[in-house]
Amino acid sequence: MSRNTRKIKKRIAAGAATAVTAASILTNSVVSNPADLLKSSSPDASDNSHVLILENESPHSYILETDQYEPYTWKEQLCIRMQKLPLPVKSLVLLPLWGIGEVITVLLSSLWSSPIGQAIFHFLLEAAVLIGLFVLVFKLLFPDVPLKSLFSKKNLLWIILGAVLLTAADLVLGILWDQWHVVRIILMIVCALIVLMILWVKLCGKFPPPKRIKKRVELVIQ
Repeated sequence: MSRNTRKIKKRIAAGAATAVTAASILTNSVVSNPADLLKSSSPDASDNSHVLILENESPHSYILETDQYEPYTWKEQLCIRMQKLPLPVKSLVLLPLWGIGEVITVLLSSLWSSPIGQAIFHFLLEAAVLIGLFVLVFKLLFPDVPLKSLFSKKNLLWIILGAVLLTAADLVLGILWDQWHVVRIILMIVCALIVLMILWVKLCGKFPPPKRIKKRVELVIQ
């Protein structure tokens, strides 16, 4: 088996896993109870046929009260469409997807509620921001260099390691130094100003300053 065939199969597997995960989470978020999937779609509840006459002021004037229903949300509309699918599709496709989504949701909720999970999410978020900032500065300084050369396996390892060290230092300093949050805000402002200055120089470099135009002035002396 060639390398290209293996890469294609890995991409297909990764795409299929991503699609199944997204469909599972969507199905679980739309349907709260798996028994609702096996039900038939409910009739339209927006029937305004019920009218109650509260007061008849004149032969041609009425005060009426009618039943008003709010429109379906996108989740309710999607649930109704799922219920309209054939029973084999709901039993063999939607129910397994709902089960997978329930497991993923429970794991994520339990991980998010724990202090370790919050620390992991905070760490990943800061690492992503640092990597994104590095890529932005790199493209501003070297616009002609493609990102493929930046994200080689060796460079990507160093980038991730640097983001890990900076994020870990941020967490440690936040625990040991009470005034670190003030210093951290100052450093963020300085980094933002540096990025904006680089961006300003790159944008202004494309537009050269206007040249002075020589004018010929004739003086008449009497």
